[in-house]
Amino acid sequence: MPDPPLPRATSAPSLALPLKPAAALDRPHFQFMSGVPSGETAYIRGDDGVALLSYRSFASVVGVVAALMSAVVLVAGVAGVFFLLMERRPLPAIGALMLSIAFAATIAMLVPATNVTIFEGATPAITIAQQSSVSFPTVTYVVGTPDGKPLARIAKSFFSRFGRNRWLLHSTDDFLARGEAVEESLGRAYVRKLFGKFAPAYQSNVEITWKGEPAGSIIRRPAADGHADMLTLDPATTLDRRVAVALATLVLGAEP
Repeated sequence: MPDPPLPRATSAPSLALPLKPAAALDRPHFQFMSGVPSGETAYIRGDDGVALLSYRSFASVVGVVAALMSAVVLVAGVAGVFFLLMERRPLPAIGALMLSIAFAATIAMLVPATNVTIFEGATPAITIAQQSSVSFPTVTYVVGTPDGKPLARIAKSFFSRFGRNRWLLHSTDDFLARGEAVEESLGRAYVRKLFGKFAPAYQSNVEITWKGEPAGSIIRRPAADGHADMLTLDPATTLDRRVAVALATLVLGAEP
């Protein structure tokens, strides 16, 4: 099936801070706002604190709750399958597994699709469109220009929630141009899942690679200088900065 069209850019959010419309993406560091309620304006700033880009916050607890409930259903289902197999009842075990997957997928389908427009001043600059309403087993976003030209696809497997979160990057015009963004370690990933919502110090950073080379980082844990929620890119990377900003927006802006 052909990819669905990218969403039309909505009207620009009302900006309370001055913007720097020229060359907003031509820089290695982007500071994101965190904790912005859904529907309110979130800003992406430069090193000097000036707002460069903006978007309507889409942070929601719905995805977190849905992921938790899906995980509970899957774990309970797998436990039931093992119990039935130990009882030498393979057919009920298969039925229990299928029901668990079906219920987990149904819960994931209840999460609203994510569609975001990032503005540079009052002008749409980047669009992020979820390709389908189903985020199980994989959710895919198309990053594009306001005129509908796709730049890249960002995919994330639902099952990565059980370990290190991993986002896969695919260029739409170059089959060999690929990359990924993955949490720094498995230990840090589990610490974030358990305690990250209580204190920023327990957050995990995300390392970005592109074409097999380090491309940058998404800093979620406060660094020595106190900065957090920041996208830092290697000046030499060939990763499109629009794609990198869209990726960081999904990573940092998807959860409250």
